[in-house]
Amino acid sequence: MSLHTVFTDHSLFGFSDAASIMANKLLKFSMSDVDHVICVSHTCKENTTLRASLNPLAVSVIPNAVVPSSFQPLQPHEFNLPHSSNDKASLLPPPPDPSHPIGPGDPITIVVISRLFYNKGTDLLISALPLLLSRHENLRFIIAGSGPQAIDLEQTLDSLPQQLVYTSSGQSRVVLLGSIRHEEVRDVMVRGHLLLSTSLTEAFGTVLVEAASCGLMVVATRVGGVPEVLPSNMTVFVLPEVGDVVRGVTEAVGLLTSKAVRRDKFHDLVKNMYSWSDIARRTERVYDLITGSSSAPDNEGFYDEEWMHYGQPAQPQSFALMDRLKRYFGCGIWAGKLFCIVVVIDYLIYCLLEVVYPREGIDVCKAWPEVPKTMAMQKEVGNVGKEVNGHLERFGTVRQKHRRRKVEDVGAAGGGHDES
Repeated sequence: MSLHTVFTDHSLFGFSDAASIMANKLLKFSMSDVDHVICVSHTCKENTTLRASLNPLAVSVIPNAVVPSSFQPLQPHEFNLPHSSNDKASLLPPPPDPSHPIGPGDPITIVVISRLFYNKGTDLLISALPLLLSRHENLRFIIAGSGPQAIDLEQTLDSLPQQLVYTSSGQSRVVLLGSIRHEEVRDVMVRGHLLLSTSLTEAFGTVLVEAASCGLMVVATRVGGVPEVLPSNMTVFVLPEVGDVVRGVTEAVGLLTSKAVRRDKFHDLVKNMYSWSDIARRTERVYDLITGSSSAPDNEGFYDEEWMHYGQPAQPQSFALMDRLKRYFGCGIWAGKLFCIVVVIDYLIYCLLEVVYPREGIDVCKAWPEVPKTMAMQKEVGNVGKEVNGHLERFGTVRQKHRRRKVEDVGAAGGGHDES
């Protein structure tokens, strides 16, 4: 249909086993006609580039983001809110105040929010849990998630001595919530001090950003794109080994009790690092590059001349059938011929559909309204990153802030001249 296409990849795959080889060959087939690829981390970009034999300039890194207002630390007015005895919140320990320091003997709650699958490191969690419970009497666990290894986790807890699983007052030190909705994630996170992630493979790890936004310290395995997500003052990285997970949790507990970490500052830091307005701007730039369109007025000024056209293809990709077949033919000695046959059959079906359902009868999406120059200038001079008059403002860069100051100075100078 001669449409420009962008592919977004959120996953990591291997290269050695038969399943990965087949998946990578199919990925190369799918990517042969794609204009650009978006990956959520630099590790994901490297993995996708190697798997599909892509030009690195045709792959951009745009991470995920969170809605800061949906993942705020516990607010003062929430401390005394009553909770229903029927919901899952009644099973959880009371939420701590992130601004209050933690004493050496105070209870520390570790939150685990993950699907209970092998690739999420559930085996690692199950093996480390008894050691952590025995070494730290003040630790509490909240585990939310479901999966095939949930039964293994329950059996492990049932096999442990009662004094490890329960406190002296009879309260459970490990609470299994099962599956929870995404709207409930924040309510669970604010009841903890630490988030523990034992994933064996991860392209990004949005739950890490959500936890830090809620004011939690993060202990995560150093795999995939996880080291790129948060700075070291928010995270303790561990190897995917039982002993190192225990070591990392012990280190994080020590940082919390020694008052070396200001968890109450995490939310503002994360809010500036990950915002959907920034993600939308960067994604829009990818669309502008592959279509040859000029940047929108409210996107101008984010990139200087050196990076203005970075990633733009040297020449537009041809949509002619023969050129497309040449790209598919280059996917392999035998696979290339098979892919060409598939594309020819697909093209014939497309021609048939053009006759049966002509494109004149298809509804066309209306063009997105453009932002006037005056409104763009007002956005740059005004409060960037806030919602004003129902319009979502964009977060500015350092260069934009300097330019806004210049605009304000020029405006002030002009205003003084008029009054004189």
